[in-house]
Amino acid sequence: MKKKTHAIFKILFFREIQGAIVDFRFWVVLALCLSIMPLSFYVSVKDYAQRLSDYQQEVQMYRDVTHVGSQMRAEGVHPPSPLSIFSRGIGDKMPYKVITSHKGDYRVYYAQPDSKKGLLGEIDFGFIVAFVLSVLAIVFTFNCISGDKEQGLLRAILANAVYRRQILLAKLAGNYIVFLTPFLLSMLISLMIVHFSGVIPVFSADILPAILLMTGVSLIFLFALFSLGLWISALTASSALSINVLLLVWIVLGLVVPKVSPIISASIYPVESSNVFEVKKSLLRENIFREQRAEESELYEKLRAQFRPGTEGISTDWSDINSAYDEQVAPVRERFDRRIIAETTRLTDDYAMRSSRQTRLTNIINSLSPVGIANNLMAEFSGTGFSEVDNFTRQAAQFQEMVKQEVYDKFIVKEYNSGNSSMSSTMAVEGFDSNKVPVPMLDSYKYLGVGAILQQNLPDIMLLCLYAILFFVCAFFSFLRFDVR
Repeated sequence: MKKKTHAIFKILFFREIQGAIVDFRFWVVLALCLSIMPLSFYVSVKDYAQRLSDYQQEVQMYRDVTHVGSQMRAEGVHPPSPLSIFSRGIGDKMPYKVITSHKGDYRVYYAQPDSKKGLLGEIDFGFIVAFVLSVLAIVFTFNCISGDKEQGLLRAILANAVYRRQILLAKLAGNYIVFLTPFLLSMLISLMIVHFSGVIPVFSADILPAILLMTGVSLIFLFALFSLGLWISALTASSALSINVLLLVWIVLGLVVPKVSPIISASIYPVESSNVFEVKKSLLRENIFREQRAEESELYEKLRAQFRPGTEGISTDWSDINSAYDEQVAPVRERFDRRIIAETTRLTDDYAMRSSRQTRLTNIINSLSPVGIANNLMAEFSGTGFSEVDNFTRQAAQFQEMVKQEVYDKFIVKEYNSGNSSMSSTMAVEGFDSNKVPVPMLDSYKYLGVGAILQQNLPDIMLLCLYAILFFVCAFFSFLRFDVR
């Protein structure tokens, strides 16, 4: 009996494969995959090569024109991710570079959107999987059950000793395998194109694991869409109704939910843009510096009245006043330095908390759609997701601290303020030669490892698997109750 059941399933399975191969839709999928995907990777590699060249030129220009000194503004440019050829992710929301300051007021700048790309969009691997292939998946399955009913095939098959679960599994497995063949074939061709371009070593130990994970996510996502197509096909009485319902569901899952989620989260947890926050942080520092300057000016005027009454302004010849001022102003500056660190840290932590809360809410709403989950996972594994923004922000703070220790702290800066007059002198500490010190570079920048990204996004991957199982279970029980008459 077991052998007979296995033989029946084998017959049904190969019948579905043969039917899918001769179907016009398979050849459409094959043509689209073999044309769009290799072309998109070829264009993406060219774009990455240009971005990498721009990055290298900017870094070299900064190295050539920058001189180490107490007032230098060290720049750390965000290197482009090699895996960005798979997904450009959040695009212009990605940090572009950090500029340090001797006052500690470092600032993160964000990428400027390309007007042409913003208008026309980009067709990368993430877009192809989340949108193009998802539509093709529901087109591939919309009439798998309702269409066979209309043709009378289901009644004829069930007239024999065939279990309904065998029919459903054969349809799912047969059509899924046929659908994946063009996808995996075009994926392999695309990777070979990237490999032979010599720009990105896609088969290296650093990059290949992320590619395999993105491919695995794609397979789970497409399985979920296939199960969804079978489910709706088992719920509807005709193919026309099935395709209309599926397209409506896809519009909600693929367009409405991902687009509405950031709008809803922004309305519930409004957070200013990163550029506005940087301006707010700069204004905070300027206000504190203004108070510090006023207190230092008051101290200098007090000492001048004590040592040289009747005089005005500042003079380098007043060694008695300047020496006393240097001694008494030190605790004042230390107190203001602590205040600057405390208030900017408080402001930064508050902004990070509010941004994180908004991002979490966006992800929660976005997780209502498997399309949104798949698109987000592609960006995360490509190094172009929200986690990379946090990663760069952390390394930007570390870069500021590194420049402070290696350059800014190596200079003794004396500033004298009195009313509208000011005077300053800068002297390097003993043994420090700025001409022999290399220009500070953010050349040790590290993207998050695959393991860290996998750990952070494991709940989304599990949720995507849950969608696939849920849609399949719904399709299974719907087909058990399906009226084949």
